[in-house]
Amino acid sequence: KMNKGANTVFMNTLYMDFLSENELDLFFKSLDEMWTDKLYQKLSANGLIRHVISKVWNKDQHRCTMVFEYESKSGFQACEKILWEAFKPENNPTAGKFVFKISNNRGVVVSEFAR
Repeated sequence: KMNKGANTVFMNTLYMDFLSENELDLFFKSLDEMWTDKLYQKLSANGLIRHVISKVWNKDQHRCTMVFEYESKSGFQACEKILWEAFKPENNPTAGKFVFKISNNRGVVVSEFAR
């Protein structure tokens, strides 16, 4: 079913490039330490609809993506503040162990297909 802009959803897509496959694998093994139920509860209460982490397999690099869907622009802004605080090295020592290059893309859904 094609849906064109009926419900505006704000999205943020991160591309995270790691130095090696081992670093990427260690990052994936550490997800539960960084992305806790408590953090997800706080994000959800402030407008996060969905968060997807995926391993990119079709590139010759060590990359993962994170896609965030927010119910509104204000939800995105509230969650952005929560995430900045949550991922400061002093608040999240596990996250501070990783070295990666990050690219950030923000957008608004203008067309969507759902089965």
